[in-house]
Amino acid sequence: MKSTPPTSVSTAENAPHQRAHARFVAALLGAAAVAVAVWLAVNTNDAVSGSPRNQLLIGLASIMLLIIGIMFYLGAASAVEHDPGDLEPARSARIARRIRSRSRLGAVFAVAALLTVVGLGTLRILVPPAERPVSVQFTEITGRVQLEYCPSLPSSFEALAKQTDLASSSTLLPVWVASRVCGNPSFQHGVWLYLNRSSITVADAGNR
Repeated sequence: MKSTPPTSVSTAENAPHQRAHARFVAALLGAAAVAVAVWLAVNTNDAVSGSPRNQLLIGLASIMLLIIGIMFYLGAASAVEHDPGDLEPARSARIARRIRSRSRLGAVFAVAALLTVVGLGTLRILVPPAERPVSVQFTEITGRVQLEYCPSLPSSFEALAKQTDLASSSTLLPVWVASRVCGNPSFQHGVWLYLNRSSITVADAGNR
């Protein structure tokens, strides 16, 4: 009558395969983190709307989740590597359980990162940007306010404007101007200018 090996011994014998799997998944998650980081770097702009900022925060959160998942998988992969036959069965089983536990935690964070990336993609598709790029041309330089705030503001420049403001018939049009266009170091994150519609010509600048 054949004897069935104890479960602890069978589990311990699978430890090398579990470590190899953990190393593979850690490398895969590392590549995913690099891909998300590159995507964020390519899609970064200086818009001040809530949507791009939220997208940046979600992207950074996904990278952090991926890094935590990688750390757990690396912890599983770096568990003591010995031939299970050289260890006591109880110790071998503890090592195998440790590998499984860390791998499961890594999987939880990896799935959370995946859901975050999916949510980010959904946000990019379903939520339009609060502002759109426009080209502004002064027909006459009037109004000391914008000149005081932005001393190097050219007669023609690109800015951001809300769709609701563009469709409005109000006298003033709020536009957001980047710091490099404004020329004022006090506004490192840009500044909103309220321009008189009668002194400017506004055109759609398309996607930047």
